[in-house]
Parts: sequence; C-alpha cells; structure tokens
Amino acid sequence: MPVSDRRVALEGPLNFRDVGGYTGADGRHVRWGRVFRSDSLHHLTEADGPRLAKIGIKTALDFRAHDELDRIGIGHLGNLDIKHVHVPTVDKVLHVVRPPDWKPLETVGEIYLLMMESGASAYAAALRTLVESDSLPAVYYCMAGKDRTGVFSAVLLGLLGVSDLDIVADYALTHEVVEKIHERGRAELPEEGAAERAEIWKNVPEDLLGAHAASMEGLIEGMHARYDSWAGYAAAIGVEDDVVQTLRDTLLEAQQ
Repeated sequence: MPVSDRRVALEGPLNFRDVGGYTGADGRHVRWGRVFRSDSLHHLTEADGPRLAKIGIKTALDFRAHDELDRIGIGHLGNLDIKHVHVPTVDKVLHVVRPPDWKPLETVGEIYLLMMESGASAYAAALRTLVESDSLPAVYYCMAGKDRTGVFSAVLLGLLGVSDLDIVADYALTHEVVEKIHERGRAELPEEGAAERAEIWKNVPEDLLGAHAASMEGLIEGMHARYDSWAGYAAAIGVEDDVVQTLRDTLLEAQQ
C-alpha cells in the first residue's frame, strides 16, 4: 500500500496511519512517509513485518505505561529491525497528585490537557527522539492510538504549524475504527473480573469512548488558554528551540 494513503492496512494494528500531507508552517506540507501513529504494535503479525520494512520504519515510540508493557510486551515488534523506545506517559491521569483547589474533570478536553501536562516528560523525550539521526521513519503508539497518541499528534502537528482544524480532523479519523479497537481490547482481557469490567464499560461516557472532534477542540482551547501556542507548551516542558526548528526542517517539505 503506498505510504501516501493515510491509513496503512496491516493485519494486526487497526489504526496505523501516516500523519503527513497536512499544510504546516509557511505553507509547507508535512512530509509523507516520515512519521506514523498507531494503536498498540504488540498486535503486529509476521505478515506485517515486510510491510513495515517497505515503509522503512526505524523507530517505534511506545507511550504505554510500565504495567502495560510488562503485562503485554511488544509482541512481533521484537523480531523486527525496529528500535523500540519506551517513553511511558502517566496514563491514569485521574490518579495524579491533586492540588488543594482541584475540581473534578468534566470533559475529555480537560482530561487531555491534564494528560498533556502529566505526560510532558514522555512527550518531550519523543520529540527529541524524532530529531535524532537515523530515527526516521518513525511510528508512535499507545493502546488504542486515540488518547495518549492523539495528544502527542496534536503537539507534533501543532509544532509543525498545522492548523487547529486539521489537528482536530486527524484526531477524529480514529473514530472510524474505535469500536473495533474496543471490541478487540475487551476480548483480550482475562475472564476473571469480566462482569465488573462490563459494568464499568456501560457507564463510561460516549465522548470518552469515541474520538469526537469536540474532545480535541477542548484540548486545543485549553492549550491556547494556558500556553498561548504549541511553541509555548514546548518551551514550558523544556523542549529546546533547536529541537522544534529541526522538526520543521526535517518533517516539512522544502519551500518552493
């Protein structure tokens, strides 16, 4: 399948896609075939190996938590000539230390903003990895490729100068496959505790289960209010200016 097609068809992962093609800074487009996003790569099959080799993937950035990596591993990814870089974010965002004035989070956008902040060290490390020599093409992923991956996609595309509208549209593409991802995830869980989990799933709000545009719009609104810009967020988490510039030089097409 040509890498210029955004969604890459694989046997295992359901949400593997190219983040190229969007218009970025100075009207330059994000290069196709350089950076990809995905749901968990432990689902890769033997047939997927040659497909990733054809794309040329060299680095896999893994945002999953330590317990997820320990419990699930990396599967067939470990048999491929791809560097696995574990950059775990704080995935259980509601379990972080709460300040005295903490109020319950009401929207997915608020959850994503907290995720962006609590996972700052992971996202900063991921950005620095992308500018290392011989790291590209690269793919980054979590479990569903929706939340932690979606937040990082917003950060990366934002730093490349992609519009808020395109960032929202890229996030919403996950909604096309999100139910299949949830079904697969539930089927992989052990039988023990199934009844309790089923009850929990019934009570999870739809806006958190899906990949709705309003969720990413909420994150972007919160980001602008708190940091003014994606560059402001990058500076706040310690990402150097030269990293941001190198990302643009590397991932944006040259000016005509």
